Amino acid sequence: MRPALYLITVVGLSACTQTSSGNAVSETDLQGSCEALVSAETGVGPKDVSAISTRSEPTGSVTTLSVAGAQAPWLCMSDPFGVITGVQYSQEG
Repeated sequence: MRPALYLITVVGLSACTQTSSGNAVSETDLQGSCEALVSAETGVGPKDVSAISTRSEPTGSVTTLSVAGAQAPWLCMSDPFGVITGVQYSQEG
């Protein structure tokens, strides 16, 4: 019975030692989430919103998106864990 208990304990504790990078969202997933959110915010269909680039910063990421009919790109900000914190049009008006 002890070997089984030991195995359960080791497996349980190994889950606690995962690095924060294991919790990070992939760039592709982040861009997809940003595209969906900007599509909903603008009322433009999902096919007409596409990520141009994603720039990582110490405080999170900024994804730049192209939206059909918009004169300037939209921006999608996220925290270091990939949680979207906001979207905004990059041009005033």
